[in-house]
Amino acid sequence: MFAEIRRIDRTFAGLGIDLPKECQDASALANAALAATNTPAIQDLHDGILSGTITPKNIAAKLTDSAISIMAAERIHTAAEGTQSAVNDIYFSALKAHADKLVAALRPAFDEAAAIIQTAGKHFAADANERDILNAGMEAVNAWHNLAAAKATMMQITNARAVIAEAERDNTSPYLHYITGQHTQAELWQAEAEYTGVGHGLHNLARAGFTLHLNTKAEAQKLADTARTRTEQAQARAEAARIAESKQDSSLAFEMAARAAQ
Repeated sequence: MFAEIRRIDRTFAGLGIDLPKECQDASALANAALAATNTPAIQDLHDGILSGTITPKNIAAKLTDSAISIMAAERIHTAAEGTQSAVNDIYFSALKAHADKLVAALRPAFDEAAAIIQTAGKHFAADANERDILNAGMEAVNAWHNLAAAKATMMQITNARAVIAEAERDNTSPYLHYITGQHTQAELWQAEAEYTGVGHGLHNLARAGFTLHLNTKAEAQKLADTARTRTEQAQARAEAARIAESKQDSSLAFEMAARAAQ
C-alpha cells in the first residue's frame, strides 16, 4: 500500500532533495494510515506470557482484546486502501506543480556527474577496456576512476527525472531530457539511437559529441521544435536552390536553342 509514493520519497531522499510540502504532507498521511493497520496484538501476547504479565486468570481477557484488535486491523487495512487515490492525487499534483523546481534541484548533482561522463565520452566508448583507457591519457584515466560513481548517481537522477515526467504527463522522448544544443532532426534521431543503444545511454551521447544537460519539459520540447524548424528551413533552402538551378538550366537550354535556330 502506498508503495509508489514511498519509492519516490526514497529516490529523492537518496539525492538529498526535499519534496514539496504537499508531497511531504501526503506521505505523512500515508505513513500514518499504514501505521494504523499494524497491530502488535500477537506480539503483545507473546511478550506478556514470557514476562509473566499474562496469567491463567487474565489470559481469556487478553485473548479477547487481541482478537478484537486483529479484527479491527483487518477492517482498517481495507479502509486505508480506500485512501490511496486521494493521497496519490495530492502527491502527484504537487509534483506536477513543482516540476521545474525539482528539475532545477537535480541539476547540481547532474552537472557534477555529467562532467565526468562527458570527459569519459570524449576519450573512450562505454565498452572500452583498460588498455584503451590507459592509452587515452591521464584525463581519461581520472574520468574512468570516477565513472562508476557518476553513473550510479545518474541512475538515481534519471529515475527521479522519469518520476517528474510521469507527474507532468510528459510524453517527450526521454533522451531529450538530457542534451542541449541546436540540432537538426537527423541529429536528434542519432541522439535517440545513442541513448537507447547498447551500453550506458548518457555515455553514448557524450561519446557521440552531444552536450549533456538536464532539461525541463519546456526545454526538452524546445529542442524538438528547434530541430523540426531547422530541418524544415534546410529543406526549404534545398528546394529553392533546386528550383533556381532548374530555371537556370531551362534558360540556358532556351538560349542555346534560340541560337541554333538562327
